[in-house]
Amino acid sequence: MIQAIAVLTPLYVCGFWSLVFLNSPSKRNRARHFLGFFMAIAFLLYLGHSLFFIGKFDVYIQYDPVYIASSMLVYPMYYQYIRLLTVDTRWQAKYILHYLPAVFAGSASLILHYRFTQSPQMDIETYFRESYLFSFDQKSQFFWNRILYALQRTVFALQVTIYVIAGYVLIRKYRDRLLNYYTNQENRSMRWVNFVFLSLAGMAFLSLIFNIIGKFAFLHNNQTLLIPSLLFSGMLFILGYLANGQNQIIREIELADENESFITVNPHFRQDQLDMKLRELFEKDKLHLNSDLKIWDITAKLGTNRTYLSNFINKQYRVNFSMFVNRYRVEEAKALLAENEGSLYSLEVIGEKCGFGSYNNFIRVFRELENLTPGRYRDGIKGGHKN
Repeated sequence: MIQAIAVLTPLYVCGFWSLVFLNSPSKRNRARHFLGFFMAIAFLLYLGHSLFFIGKFDVYIQYDPVYIASSMLVYPMYYQYIRLLTVDTRWQAKYILHYLPAVFAGSASLILHYRFTQSPQMDIETYFRESYLFSFDQKSQFFWNRILYALQRTVFALQVTIYVIAGYVLIRKYRDRLLNYYTNQENRSMRWVNFVFLSLAGMAFLSLIFNIIGKFAFLHNNQTLLIPSLLFSGMLFILGYLANGQNQIIREIELADENESFITVNPHFRQDQLDMKLRELFEKDKLHLNSDLKIWDITAKLGTNRTYLSNFINKQYRVNFSMFVNRYRVEEAKALLAENEGSLYSLEVIGEKCGFGSYNNFIRVFRELENLTPGRYRDGIKGGHKN
């Protein structure tokens, strides 16, 4: 029973989500659709696991090239999924270059196993045990097998490390991009993308550990095998569950750019004029009270584009667009907290009135700019009045 749970659970999880995502419209959310291919590759990987751990070595020796190739595709594809969430709006042909190590390792194992099956000299389990040894005696008939598996495990470890670092860099760039375009990141997958990265890092850490330990440590030990099985299954299930409800924000950015009224900036549009009009929009029109304010809402009124305006705010005020708007929101909140009428409202209501998308965001931004919470700020004003 324990063995069945250990070998079948990841298969069910990956198989289910691959069917869900591959049957979803690709144009609506290419990142989610691509995740279906990732889950399909993970399914092939865990199918190899199941054959190995239930001892079907006569079948596994035919399947091992697929298993090796799929194991070396998982992290490149996970990284490319992050790219489709944060940078690329569609799958790129250059992604194929990341798959070359998997193709080479799978092909090499196919050749080596074919040589063995033509003239078997021992049972297949012993053949794999000998192949996985870290002993490189050139006279041994397993010399090339051991070289292949040592290289495969080394390259796999390098892949895991490189793609985790590259994924982290992408997430940071994505965060900066959102802060320059949106004032409300909570509805635009920031937490979700952070979870994707944490999942990648978590699975990478576990993969490195189990890669060092080796598969044979879990063979014929179902209780031990259950630990990595449930850990990976749980993370993959949560990943699929959350991905099913997420939009591809990079696509939203692309569509907003396409709809901009002005693609180029008027060369006669002076920066002092831009600054004056920008201030007027916030000081008189109070656009910051819109909790879902986007930079495109401003560019449409100013007659410029988001690249020019974003760069102007970064250079002129030394903050990103989100913080520029939040400064006005905090000043609005301070004014409301100082009024007698403000004491009638809860902090949640005040944050909402001033344009903050959530109470937590209101508290976080207020504390960041004023070095105290809005509640303490109001208490301080009340105390000043009493004195």
